Amino acid sequence: MLTRILTLTAAAFLSLPAGAADPAPVPPETVEILPIAFAPDGLSGPGGERLRTDLERAQFIALGEDHGFAGSPRLGQALAHDAAAIARRQGAGPLYHAVEVGPHSARWASAQLKAGGLDALGKGLAGRPWAMPFVSNVEDAELAAPFAAAGRLWGIDQEFVGAPSLLLDILAARTADADTKTLLADRRRQDDATLKAGQFDAIMTATAPPQDFEELRKRFAGDAEAKAIIDDLAETTHIYRLNNSGQYLQNNEERAALMQRYFLAAYRTAPTKAPRVLLKMGANHVGRGTTPTSIYDLGSLLPGLAAANGRTAVHIAYLPLGGSVRSINPSGTAFTAVGPYADEVVGPILDAAGIARDRVPADGHVLIPLAPLRHNLQGKKLRELPAFSRFTLIGFDYLVTTRGAVPATHFEARTPASR
Repeated sequence: MLTRILTLTAAAFLSLPAGAADPAPVPPETVEILPIAFAPDGLSGPGGERLRTDLERAQFIALGEDHGFAGSPRLGQALAHDAAAIARRQGAGPLYHAVEVGPHSARWASAQLKAGGLDALGKGLAGRPWAMPFVSNVEDAELAAPFAAAGRLWGIDQEFVGAPSLLLDILAARTADADTKTLLADRRRQDDATLKAGQFDAIMTATAPPQDFEELRKRFAGDAEAKAIIDDLAETTHIYRLNNSGQYLQNNEERAALMQRYFLAAYRTAPTKAPRVLLKMGANHVGRGTTPTSIYDLGSLLPGLAAANGRTAVHIAYLPLGGSVRSINPSGTAFTAVGPYADEVVGPILDAAGIARDRVPADGHVLIPLAPLRHNLQGKKLRELPAFSRFTLIGFDYLVTTRGAVPATHFEARTPASR
């Protein structure tokens, strides 16, 4: 049978007339650049209408970002508003929100937001701006707040490098033993001084050996909640140490496996069957396919999981062309700083497609559906793009971008006038 198939295939090629003309080139697909606006009460503009259409069938809304912007959580608020309205109309269950924060830190942040809103969370983070990522930005906290109040905020990442400044206090409050309280307080003070100096390679989550965590387990024998915190801190430390020792592939593989485990545990225990979820985290984690770190991350799980429920996953990248960004930059007075943003992802895509960068407005945002772009750039042009540009094109459905990005507001920079 195989011989016959090969013979017929060869005959088909040999039957072409000599000198036959090459097929006519396929005209490029039209690339749309659609104005989009977003606010807590939803999406608007032609781009907003396009996204809202996709939300009708979406079980998962995966919003990937480069960190440190106000725009991505504000886009998340608009997506959450419209997705919740669609779910109510369809008689579906509520929307959940998954964040790039450790589960214990996320539960603490949820409790603060539920008890006293942004003011309570800001007060709790005072003196430890490094305690957790992203929800320590005001705009991310605004996105998380209604989910926290309803018990629908999922922390699905490893605990952050500075999380001991929070979690050691939680452990200290769970024991009456004076020696244990002193041990935890001393370790917290040491970590805080090290983090304030920007010495990330000398902190607990970079240096603590396994026996330190085993000793803590013995001190909290019989306390299941404390044991869970200690176990997760130990796993976090192991993952960070892989990174610090140059084992980057293993670091990313183990972190992705942990995120998937936490996500599926929250997903399976949700009161609603097949819950709808808005995920907002680094673009690496929620795009489809092999990431620039050479792994399959959480985003590759979502389309199949949604398809099994007759739904879809919508993948949206928020990546500016320019503007300002807030980054971790410890100094004597602050943990973060604002500076100009240097794009390395969107510009190369537009350049390869022959699209002038000034078609993206200096202020305001646009939505670019990515399928036509990747079809037009398939082959050599796609292969020659920088790795993150190529991943963005292949792994996301839409790009939201601007040349006038606004930096996130860290709680350490929140003033009374901004409350």
